[in-house]
Amino acid sequence: MPQMAQTGARTRPPHVHEPITSRENRWLKRFRSALTGEAPRKSREDGEVAGVEGARLVETALRSQAEILAVLFSDSGARHLARIAQWIPPTARLLRTTDRLFHLVTGTETPQGLAALVRPPIAAFDDLVAGVPLILVLAGVQDPGNVGALVRTAEAFGVTGVAACSVDGTGTANPYGPKALRASAGSALRLPILRGAAAPVFLAQLRVAGVRTYAACPDPVAPGADGKAREVLPPWKIDWHGPAALLIGNEGAGLPASLARSADGIVQIPHTRPASEEPMDSLNAAVAGGILLYEAARQRGLG
Repeated sequence: MPQMAQTGARTRPPHVHEPITSRENRWLKRFRSALTGEAPRKSREDGEVAGVEGARLVETALRSQAEILAVLFSDSGARHLARIAQWIPPTARLLRTTDRLFHLVTGTETPQGLAALVRPPIAAFDDLVAGVPLILVLAGVQDPGNVGALVRTAEAFGVTGVAACSVDGTGTANPYGPKALRASAGSALRLPILRGAAAPVFLAQLRVAGVRTYAACPDPVAPGADGKAREVLPPWKIDWHGPAALLIGNEGAGLPASLARSADGIVQIPHTRPASEEPMDSLNAAVAGGILLYEAARQRGLG
């Protein structure tokens, strides 16, 4: 399981909060950074942190394996405390501020007055390949909404871990960024997520670990240097029972041909031809990932 970082936070008596009355307060600045898109960031004080906002998402974070650094609530948000108090660890700071100051740090137009600052669990490669893994590899997926939706779908369909990789210098949007976290509905705090690896290196590691890799490619993949064309299969003709990984590429460029050819197989989703002569664009990355992961989960005994 992902390893949790140790905290040096002081212990407070349960449910005793600290009032914040100044917009210059350092905690408000940290929350603003986390909730408006600059998080997770690295600092000597926090390490890597992320911000979650809203009663439901904060409760999800409190009940996850993420380390809770602080919980911030406004005067109107105090009504949520009775629901979540049992999960607030005594090592977390419990902070109260005014509705006006809370609105200054929030990332939403109609805040609920409740937010948390968390340190996400740290996953290792071994966490992703334990047991009979089904791994989702995001290779240069840049839209935070797509990343969050894919992570949420991955959890729903039994994926055992996610790798957010870069490919040809294009990184994947941070699964712990505020937009991605909201789109994942907190799934990013429960699934093991490995970040920062280059996709070709990660695929090589999977091959050594005995995990078969399948590249989702909406368009034909040109033959490699050997001149051999790669077989393209619909998802139901792939055996997803064993250790497997699904690669999803960039929304516009897709997966580079060299990366697709290095996978064990290429998977495409058949669809109807449009009535007009205009070619149909490929499916949205999150939609395509959902269809493919559903087939993998169906074969593995979903439900």
